[in-house]
Amino acid sequence: MKQHWFIFLAIRKQLNSLTIKTDTNMKNYTTTLQAFSIVMLSAVLLLSCGNKQTKQAEELQAESKEQAFQEVTSYPIPTSFEVIQMINKAGASFIIGICNPIDNVGKYMTEKTKAINLGIYGADLAYSTTYQMKQETMNFLKVCRQLVEELNINAGFTPELAINVEKNIDNKDSLINIFTNSYYETYRALVENQKESLSLLVVAGSWIEGVYITSQIALTSRDNSEFIKILANQKAPLAKLMELMTPRSDVPEVKELMDMLAPVEEIYKNVQGENLTNDQFQSIMEEITKVRNALV
Repeated sequence: MKQHWFIFLAIRKQLNSLTIKTDTNMKNYTTTLQAFSIVMLSAVLLLSCGNKQTKQAEELQAESKEQAFQEVTSYPIPTSFEVIQMINKAGASFIIGICNPIDNVGKYMTEKTKAINLGIYGADLAYSTTYQMKQETMNFLKVCRQLVEELNINAGFTPELAINVEKNIDNKDSLINIFTNSYYETYRALVENQKESLSLLVVAGSWIEGVYITSQIALTSRDNSEFIKILANQKAPLAKLMELMTPRSDVPEVKELMDMLAPVEEIYKNVQGENLTNDQFQSIMEEITKVRNALV
């Protein structure tokens, strides 16, 4: 803005030097020149303000687009790692044989079954990693990579990830960060490649397995009060998941999964706070087990 003022003053100085005050006709010419200088100043100021406003508008538009992109591609509910960490902090022991057997990976032939079980195996990976079960961690990593490749997802569970995992196999916190980032990258890659339906199936599979593991631990624990709280707190993530799937309910695979989860959602509608009645717990456990076993 200062630069425009300097330009104007320089022009004004030159115009003033042309003024001849002793001649009447020249006085008229002087007035004309002075009026012209005012017009030029107005034009300079308008151009400067216009450019500044245009730049600000473009910056705001770019920020809005970036914010919208981040909202669309961000993982929409708590990851299974967050759920498993709560279980771990509550003092639960690792239950051998609770996860989806890795040999099952060969029977998933459709995009739907691959996507859902990528989510399920992802939760099993979270479970084994959190409890530092090294061999199980590598096994679940292998099947996750296989499903990612078969789904043509070029992000998340890459060959470089396996190398990074091997380097940090004794560092639980590092592994959790590595795998959590892989979750985010996989989800984002699906959304960016206009595979929103598959991304929702992955998220749903992960949520289902996390709730299934939690319910089985609660069932076998002498004091299951903390695990009951964790289960009760899954009401909001399930509601969010169903909300996200609703616009895609015209996709048969999404609609089928929504129908499978509808009885679970119905039970959660009557859940208040962090408490579950014995009947609610039994019903959630039975329904989620039914859904999970039908998917694996």
